[in-house]
Amino acid sequence: MKTFKFLFTVAALFATAVAANAQDREAGIFIGTAQYQGDLSEKQITLSETKLGFGILGRYYFNPRVNLKGIINYGWIAGDDKNYGSAADPDPDGRWKRNLNFRSHILELSGQVELNILPFISNSKRYRFAPYVFTGASLYHFNPTTEYNGSKVALQPLGTEGQLLNGQDKRYHRLQGSIPYGFGLKYSLGNFWNIGLELGQRKTFTDYLDDVSGPKYTNYDQLVIQNPVAADLAYRGDEVRPNIPSPEPDNIRGDNTDLDTYIFAGFTITKTIRRFSCTNF
Repeated sequence: MKTFKFLFTVAALFATAVAANAQDREAGIFIGTAQYQGDLSEKQITLSETKLGFGILGRYYFNPRVNLKGIINYGWIAGDDKNYGSAADPDPDGRWKRNLNFRSHILELSGQVELNILPFISNSKRYRFAPYVFTGASLYHFNPTTEYNGSKVALQPLGTEGQLLNGQDKRYHRLQGSIPYGFGLKYSLGNFWNIGLELGQRKTFTDYLDDVSGPKYTNYDQLVIQNPVAADLAYRGDEVRPNIPSPEPDNIRGDNTDLDTYIFAGFTITKTIRRFSCTNF
């Protein structure tokens, strides 16, 4: 009986909180940066490879501690071997000597659950600030490209790792899913305007955001017959070290045991839409 009373009390309090705040919705924008980590980057953030990211978002509050967020993000990611190492690197498979680079857009549609560590109620004096954590699911599109002979070239159609050899088509899909997770801060400025700061990483299920996975190079003689442009863009070390031979098939091209990730980080500005106001506390 005591357990039943306790559960009933908790349920009643939860239902009251939901009813009191079920009308709270937010709409606004995200402005910040996009970053990627993969075979053409380092683990730490590189300023020269940090690009613009922006989006539009909406929130629906079940109660002051739990809300849903829907967001559409757009940004750019990039990586370049020239930013790492030098010609003096003794490693024959060194980054600078590989000389690969890419740039891609990220168009993302994401649904997330935010858990506010402190209660958050817009326009409230007492609950105007809250740190939060979030996770959810995302659908995103990417398309790695590079510059070649003065033109932008999409890499996925070429099959730079031999995906089109022997009459097969094993090219990776450019529409993928990811799991977003991260943390942020919310603050109500008053008059139902809110600002926030957020950092979110995306766990992906592909190693091809940068068109590099490997682990080994495809046989150059086979690849050049299938597509000379694919062969040229599979290894570009000869552009920085002329007259060197193409890499052997057992040379390392990438690390397919460590999947790529991407990050959106920045500020949010939102306006709360409430059908009634009962928060002057």
